[in-house]
Amino acid sequence: MKRSMAVQFVIMTLSILSVVLFLNRVPFFYILFCSLLEVVLLVYNVYEAFKTNQMMEFLVRDNKQKMKKQVSWDDEEEEKLKIVRRRVEVSALQSQINPHFLYNTLDSIRSKALLDGQTEIGSMTEILSKFFRYCISNDDGLVKIREEINHIKSYYYIQKYRFEERIHMDFSVEEEGIYDLYIPKMTLQPLVENAMIHGLERVAQNGRILIEIISTEKKVIITISDNGIGMGAEQLERLNLRMKGELIDAGMRGKRHNGIALTNVNSRIKITFGRAYGIHYRSMEGSGTDAVITIPRIDEFKRVRYEKLLDDDALGF
Repeated sequence: MKRSMAVQFVIMTLSILSVVLFLNRVPFFYILFCSLLEVVLLVYNVYEAFKTNQMMEFLVRDNKQKMKKQVSWDDEEEEKLKIVRRRVEVSALQSQINPHFLYNTLDSIRSKALLDGQTEIGSMTEILSKFFRYCISNDDGLVKIREEINHIKSYYYIQKYRFEERIHMDFSVEEEGIYDLYIPKMTLQPLVENAMIHGLERVAQNGRILIEIISTEKKVIITISDNGIGMGAEQLERLNLRMKGELIDAGMRGKRHNGIALTNVNSRIKITFGRAYGIHYRSMEGSGTDAVITIPRIDEFKRVRYEKLLDDDALGF
């Protein structure tokens, strides 16, 4: 609840600030942009907290199934499980915010910006609104690759105001039909963010990210490459061991929330599709990094089967 109130307070403050600045005709793009980025970070942290709570609920269910096979499940143990589950549900509720309040605030800022001739700010708030709608929407299953790419483009547009012309992004999709294949929602953005923040943040100029997607008969392989600072052999090995689930306390490319996000994305892929799929990294210090995502090739027919599997197993992702 405190987190939700904090987010709403920031948004209300931002809305009031924008009105005052517009009325006084004060150049405020930089102030507005910094405030909007704070909202982006807050909402994304809320989203990650919610996903972490869902992971906890899945682990509780999984442990229950294992314990049932080993010992008799008496009433006292069942009650303990219910208590744990209720705590998880309460935590998830505390992580939610009112999305309509957020959208309406951004729409108000956009309208005022356009009335004042600030078309760039109007475009920025429109992109932010699309970004939030995708992040907060209740559809957490499989989405078309086209939707994920559009979300990445929104994220890149937002980050361009921070990095200016220091970073460029390109896409290479092997065939048009790939756009209509399916992928777990919010798979790409955490990896692109990781490439920007940890790979390219210290690059003075000409930072590049390439998102390449190819497909075989059974798999889709997505490679997110950057020309940033790269990783040493030891750090790379620890990261890949963590992605395999063979190392729990490994050093990620940074200590921010994004390390948790990468682990969550990788875990979702493996839990949904099997241990043969997931994320693998290639890198050399000073020569950039490749994040390689491997998932099954999921067309419309297979999507129904996988989403039914998700519902039956109640994974909560």
